[in-house]
Amino acid sequence: MSFLKKLKLFLITGTVVLLAACAGSSSGGSSDDVYYEDDGTGTKRAVKKEKVDVNMLKESEKEAMSITEENHSLRREIFDAKHKLGIPVEQQSGE
Repeated sequence: MSFLKKLKLFLITGTVVLLAACAGSSSGGSSDDVYYEDDGTGTKRAVKKEKVDVNMLKESEKEAMSITEENHSLRREIFDAKHKLGIPVEQQSGE
């Protein structure tokens, strides 16, 4: 084989090896404590994973229930105020 053919074969082999090595890596690291999320501008930022326990879930559930109840009472107040003022109340579909 000529020198140029050997050089081409070497470059192709090296390229294949590098591509295979890069394809096996995951964003340059294998840390399970960090994940990447899109911030809406097309760039990704690293975010640490948060450990969630049962107490945090219960607290979040209580918070969600209180916000839902507050939302319901505010909607009721708006409905009553519209009714008192004589403003037609539209029924929302899909809820």
